[in-house]
Amino acid sequence: MKRIQGGKLPFIFLFAVFWISIQSLPAAGAVTPTMIIEEAKFAIEQARKAGAEMKALEDLASAKSWLARAEKEYAAGKTIISRARKMVAEDKGREEEIIYLGTMAKLKGMTAEAKARKQDVSEKVKTAGRDLADYQSAVSLLQKRGAEAEKVKEGRAQAEKERQEFEEARRKAAEMEAIREKELQEARLQEAKRAVERERELGEAKLKAEQMAVARAKEERETKAQEEKFRELKKKTEALERKQSLLADASRIPQATVRTTEKEVIITILAINLFTPANEVKPAGKSVLDGVGSFLQKYPQNTVVVRGHTDSQGSPAANEAVSEKRGQKVREYLVVDQNIDPNRITAQGLGPTQPVATNTTEAGRALNRRVEIAVQTEE
Repeated sequence: MKRIQGGKLPFIFLFAVFWISIQSLPAAGAVTPTMIIEEAKFAIEQARKAGAEMKALEDLASAKSWLARAEKEYAAGKTIISRARKMVAEDKGREEEIIYLGTMAKLKGMTAEAKARKQDVSEKVKTAGRDLADYQSAVSLLQKRGAEAEKVKEGRAQAEKERQEFEEARRKAAEMEAIREKELQEARLQEAKRAVERERELGEAKLKAEQMAVARAKEERETKAQEEKFRELKKKTEALERKQSLLADASRIPQATVRTTEKEVIITILAINLFTPANEVKPAGKSVLDGVGSFLQKYPQNTVVVRGHTDSQGSPAANEAVSEKRGQKVREYLVVDQNIDPNRITAQGLGPTQPVATNTTEAGRALNRRVEIAVQTEE
């Protein structure tokens, strides 16, 4: 009969158990740390009963190590929970870590049990094989003695006795062979059942781990989306606060009116309050621009556009030149006398193209002759 060799489990089987065990984290909501720790303890106890302390000590020790780590994390998690769950995300991560460690302990325990039982089967097969060999040797000896009995003709009684002994030995050998075959079949059946059960449990563990990974990825996406929304809201809130601060400070500038657009705070000063008939900044206008300069120094990060405007009296080209000169005069005063960075301030002449009042009356034309200092609130 062909003997089954005892010893180590096939390399491919051990590799499969190890590979699947790495991926076998339970799904969120399916198990709890307490449940998985108890399952791991049960698996380790089953391995110990199967003789793993003698036949699979390394795997048993690994299972106990994983279990100890899981219990340590669980104890630490209880301490954190007793502090009123300050960090929910941290507690959830710790729970997942405990489930992972417990699952690894359980799988290592199952592996240790499988190795121990495999070695038991191999030892039984070896013992049965040795017993069969002994009986076969006995049969061979009896055959030899029977032949010698025939040869020397010691007598019918002796020959009959030896024949009966031979038959008895053959019967016992047949019985031993039947017993050995039955035990071997039972061992194979039990091993097959355990392999199917392990495969089922490992498959379930892998599925749960995949489900947990999907849930975790979804949660991370949702968290990132919420964080991005919060950052955007914070950015808009800060921009609004800065704009309100700009508006409040600009409103304090004498002889100026202030309005806002989506991207600008616009300070409007009538030309009559700024310029002489020769379009030079007059002393009273300098006082107004000093207030503008103090305001701009408070907000050095904002760029500025000075826009000169005229009424519609005269030619468009002349009006455009006048508005350009007025804008440049205001820019020059702010740069030279108020030390405003020249790189952050520009000037434009728009002539009569953007009136704010009618040009048919003197009052309307006076409103159109103006300088706008536009402070950019968004880059």
